[in-house]
Amino acid sequence: MISSLLDQLSPELISEMTQKFGLEKSKAAEAVDTTKDSLLGSLTKEVSGGNFDGILGMLNQGSGLTQNPMFKSLLGNLSGSFASRLGISPEIALSIASFVLPKIIAAVSNSKDGNMDKTDLIKMLGQSSGKAIADKASDLLKGGLGGLFK
Repeated sequence: MISSLLDQLSPELISEMTQKFGLEKSKAAEAVDTTKDSLLGSLTKEVSGGNFDGILGMLNQGSGLTQNPMFKSLLGNLSGSFASRLGISPEIALSIASFVLPKIIAAVSNSKDGNMDKTDLIKMLGQSSGKAIADKASDLLKGGLGGLFK
């Protein structure tokens, strides 16, 4: 789901990154790819650690998103990825990440009527990252529910 949402947002993000931050089109496209890799990696790590509530809290928060601890973590990871992979300063990387991440979180949050739940999260990660992550998340979810779904 994240991959497909980024694919849909990609033309808009590339255009806005070239205009707002002066990135060449190829660098802006690379930033979109970096965003996808960074977010999937960060979310996978959080799910593997069982942090469903942190991710869901961020996705369902609405206003005040920038103060959410999960958002801040993803922002830091994304900013670091931009700086290292695109060869830009940490300040510019943070500016770009601060611009891109809220758009993506909003797109994910708005992809479902009402609040997202653990099942939605597993489905989202499974569609974006492959079956192994979905299986891991499902195992964690089953364990957390006392084996209810076994």
